[in-house]
Amino acid sequence: MFKNFMLKLKESFMAVFPITLVIFALVIFFVPTETNDIIKLAISAVLLLLGMALFTMGADSAMEELGKNIGSTLSKSKKIWFMIVCSFVIGFIITFAEPDLMVLANQVSEYSSLNSVWLFISTVSLGVGIFLMFAILKLVFKWRLSVILAICYTAILVLAFFVPKEFMPIAFDSGSVTTGPISVPFLISFGLGLSAVRSGKNEDDSFGLIALCSAGPILAVMILSLFLKPSDSVVIESVAQSTSVFGDLGHAMLGYLGDVALILLPIIVIFVLFQIFAFKFPKQKVLKMFMGFAYTFVGITLFLTGVECGYSKMGTAIGEFLGGLDFNWIAIPIGFGLGACAILAEPALQVLKKQVEDITGGVLKQRVIVWVVCIGVACSVAMAVMQSMYNFSLLYILVPVYLLAVALGFFNSKLFTAVAFDSGGVATGAMAVSFTLPMVIGLSAEGASGFGTIALIAAFPILSMQILGFIYKLVLIKAEKELVKSKVKRFEIVEFDWDNTQLSKTKKTTKKVTVKKENVKGGIR
Repeated sequence: MFKNFMLKLKESFMAVFPITLVIFALVIFFVPTETNDIIKLAISAVLLLLGMALFTMGADSAMEELGKNIGSTLSKSKKIWFMIVCSFVIGFIITFAEPDLMVLANQVSEYSSLNSVWLFISTVSLGVGIFLMFAILKLVFKWRLSVILAICYTAILVLAFFVPKEFMPIAFDSGSVTTGPISVPFLISFGLGLSAVRSGKNEDDSFGLIALCSAGPILAVMILSLFLKPSDSVVIESVAQSTSVFGDLGHAMLGYLGDVALILLPIIVIFVLFQIFAFKFPKQKVLKMFMGFAYTFVGITLFLTGVECGYSKMGTAIGEFLGGLDFNWIAIPIGFGLGACAILAEPALQVLKKQVEDITGGVLKQRVIVWVVCIGVACSVAMAVMQSMYNFSLLYILVPVYLLAVALGFFNSKLFTAVAFDSGGVATGAMAVSFTLPMVIGLSAEGASGFGTIALIAAFPILSMQILGFIYKLVLIKAEKELVKSKVKRFEIVEFDWDNTQLSKTKKTTKKVTVKKENVKGGIR
């Protein structure tokens, strides 16, 4: 256990160090900051480090295991209606328990006319529950993900032109925060459990649940906004002055202890019910699961405390400082760099990259996924800074990005399309909501709110991953053409089947030409 913790601690340090170093450099040399806030940031960095390490341990031993076994249990049922009802309930509860959603709900109630936190959370959770039912139907009836996504995002983009201007960016943001530290490990493993029984070896079908569960809340909030009266203006408050260092940290931690306990309680109840009626795990495994829940509880509490007390306040301070400069255009490249660093500290990305590499048999390396997502997030934050400073319509960016991403889905493999849309969801976790969004709000121009930042952070990684998939496709096509043009008269072609990550024979002759699975560039040797 200690060895595993030290390994997770090392991984967490590599993720947290870049964004922490950049923030320290900014607040020490450029941004006027009180000494107490700098000390608080240093303590918050330690809490963030420990929290991420404990959370990933809990995700490995509890959340992923629970999701996979529930998915496997439901997939064995011959009653589709039972699977659908259970999926709706699970989707609603998991989303209701998402800490990132609570953070966004508080910001929405403060800066918009949608002042009911629980109405907002319930609407978003309802959207996830309904679309998780569609995800189950997709697996059962073998619907193609790219077609479903094309229909969903076409409806979203059309409806966006009728939604009040104030609520449109909030709707897009709501679809992004549903995929945070609680839901991502569970949903990916839930899909793995379902596809393992329903789809045989086609485990790539397990990806895409996050993509569908991100589209549901957008439509739900858009529909809700049609019945709400938008406010005339948005008031953005300055950063509150700090009090004592340990007083702020202690107050925040006590608040999150109760919140995270309420968050995990329904999930633990679900586990107990499935254990009684379905799982029948031995006592040793049950104890391991509860230890995993304990790690998750402590990890998320420490993580959220560190983010709120240190990183969120620094995000707003940095944004206000950059917005007040005469040459405030410098905020655009700074936003690019901060976006690239911030995504490394997202716990959900750590879960996704590992599971994608495992499912693809090492074809998609973890470092490739991280680099491509980093580029997408960096571009999105730079765009969010521009949109907030110059206050132009968010649709000018989101419409072409989503149209291109959806169009590439018809050319790329099912796996790449699913992973691409899932990567957009995991990019919008606690750091995006609690650091990047406050920074953009801090430098917002008059009349702008900063909402829409989370939507942009979700959109650009989808496009960057889809572009990567298209490049892989072109490389594979080129390699096949070169093989066909070879002067060998009689041979056997063994080609790589990207969707199923396995080798399949397509023409039987005498001489054999091998294609190595680990050749990620698509070359044939």
